[in-house]
Amino acid sequence: MASSRRNRLVRGLAFAGVATAGYAFGISGDRALAQPTLRPAPPAALPGTPMLQPPGAQPKAEVDRRVTAYIYGNVPVTREELGEFLIARGGHEKLELLVNKRIIEIEAHRRQITVTSIEVQAALEDEMRGLGISKGDFVKHILPKYGKTLYEWVEDVVKPRLYLTKMCQDRVKITDDDLKKAFENRYGEQREAKVICWSKDDGGPTLRTAQRQWAEARKGDAEFDAVARQQADPALAAVAGLVKPVGRYSVVASDEVEKVLFNLKVGEISQLFDTQSGLMCMKLVRIIPPNDKVQFDDTMKKALLKELFEARMNLEIPKFFVDLKLAAKPVLYLKGPPSVAEFREGVDHIINQAGGVPPAPGTPVPPTPMKP
Repeated sequence: MASSRRNRLVRGLAFAGVATAGYAFGISGDRALAQPTLRPAPPAALPGTPMLQPPGAQPKAEVDRRVTAYIYGNVPVTREELGEFLIARGGHEKLELLVNKRIIEIEAHRRQITVTSIEVQAALEDEMRGLGISKGDFVKHILPKYGKTLYEWVEDVVKPRLYLTKMCQDRVKITDDDLKKAFENRYGEQREAKVICWSKDDGGPTLRTAQRQWAEARKGDAEFDAVARQQADPALAAVAGLVKPVGRYSVVASDEVEKVLFNLKVGEISQLFDTQSGLMCMKLVRIIPPNDKVQFDDTMKKALLKELFEARMNLEIPKFFVDLKLAAKPVLYLKGPPSVAEFREGVDHIINQAGGVPPAPGTPVPPTPMKP
């Protein structure tokens, strides 16, 4: 049971890992669009530098919409200032993520595709069921690994995924033959084997080395295990090459691997054969007969359809988003926090506005204040 739960957790987090890498977007576009339109600052003030109001002046309603705080009763701290403050402290790193999110939202709007709060809630609950954990455990144990709150997860991962799914769902077609193969893979005959792989990474071993070690492995069970424990892949080496049982039509095994595996007899070692990862040989450990207790009925078909669709969609979404981004041709101007010159310019304007004298060129820029 624990192993099954762990496997569901790994499967469930597979997209999350991709999302964090390329689809964990910055802020919610809905939230941004909900903010009132910002009015331009008065002409005498540069971006990020608010105009000081005369003592006793009351803030105007239109100014309130771009103000995040007041000091001294009537000196505003604006959204623009807050934005610059956050950018200087690492916010620039979120720009590409925000751009990605806006690309998705704009393309969805063009296609008249929307996502409702009911769909968002249903997707989140489905995610919890897939992981086999409660919402509380998800918030406590999973989200901290990605540095997100539940709100951020919904806005940055769930919503974009729903938009992308709706936009490219026509690209994924599941046939009756696909369902039959999925059923055969899951409940048909399974084969458990040990493998030795001579990787192509970093040049890899020579063919002669692989042939010599393969000949040694063929001498007996102990010799095979000894060679298997010396292979480059630490995960395979730790278990003497033992892998999980494989059924026909597997998505994790290539056609060549499957062909070799299902032509072996128990205890037999294959010839060396070439794969994308490198040279490989396999030893069949046991044959697991089909599970005759499970029926290929409508309920099973529905479950397999949902699973296949999600699996293929997770493969299709990244490719689809690449197409969207190529069409959008984003150009990012903000590459990092403000330079020393830009920071000095902002300091000078603040001093000028306060009636002071800017420091002479060459004077060190004041350090960023520490957090209280």
